[in-house]
Amino acid sequence: MVSGGLLAWLLSRLELGPAFDRLSGADARGFLLGGLLSLLVLLCRALRFSVLTRAAGLEVTAPAVAIQVFLNRVTPFRLGEISLPLLLRRHAGEDFASALVGLVFVRLLDLSIVVWAIGLSLAAGPAGASAPALVGGALLLGILVATFRRWLGALVRLLRVLWGRLAGERLPAVSRALERLAAATTEARRLAGRDHAALALTSVGIFLGQTAVFGTILAAYGIRLPLLSLLRGGAVAQAGAALPIAAVGTIGTHEASWVAGFVWVGLPLEEAIVTGVAAQLATLAYAACFALLAWLWLSRRRPTAISSH
Repeated sequence: MVSGGLLAWLLSRLELGPAFDRLSGADARGFLLGGLLSLLVLLCRALRFSVLTRAAGLEVTAPAVAIQVFLNRVTPFRLGEISLPLLLRRHAGEDFASALVGLVFVRLLDLSIVVWAIGLSLAAGPAGASAPALVGGALLLGILVATFRRWLGALVRLLRVLWGRLAGERLPAVSRALERLAAATTEARRLAGRDHAALALTSVGIFLGQTAVFGTILAAYGIRLPLLSLLRGGAVAQAGAALPIAAVGTIGTHEASWVAGFVWVGLPLEEAIVTGVAAQLATLAYAACFALLAWLWLSRRRPTAISSH
């Protein structure tokens, strides 16, 4: 309903004939460059998550992340997220609960960077303005990232106690899952200073690289925005993927956030909708190609023996 409703509303704002002509009239070189940049973004994602794992190297994290990115684009309720800890468990022996905790952390980190980017682009604009609510949200997200292990561990332990009182001995699988999550938050790998630096640099690189991908798609249609406008519009467009919205992958939510972001910085509505649809199709094609190669690579590897923990 969410995906279909958003798409229907956006397409109803267009004259479909001229819009299709505009959609098919892009310069293919922009999409080729966007594909190369998407590959670099994928490598940054793999490098970042390899910092959070105990045993998985890039030869496992890169294809696992590639498959996860594609599945996130097409599965409802972001169920594709679960593929990453499952693949890391199967091919590198990583603990599922620990990988899941790491996944929640990087999603919170991505959302924090998006909000900070919007705030900084506003502060650096001609008026130097920044909405107080946005600044407050950015600070709150920064605090949540910095204290992630503590508050998530406390939350999981509270849920475990409440579940024990409400369910008793019923559904023991849920109780075991909560126990493993609680253990994962307390036993999570403690990062060294260089690991924190790697997480920060790769996360910023992911944001900037994805924004550059969006810029190449806009350039394929002859649209070149000022840097601050591109950063702000790209940040809002990426928020559609960062927020846990109930939809079929990013279908509808990507286009809506793209239109919201780039109309905000002055792009005409029709141009924003056409380029938003083009960005959806192009980035989905990139993700599908990378995921296919990743699946072929992992299918040649023997599963790793999984320890009892």
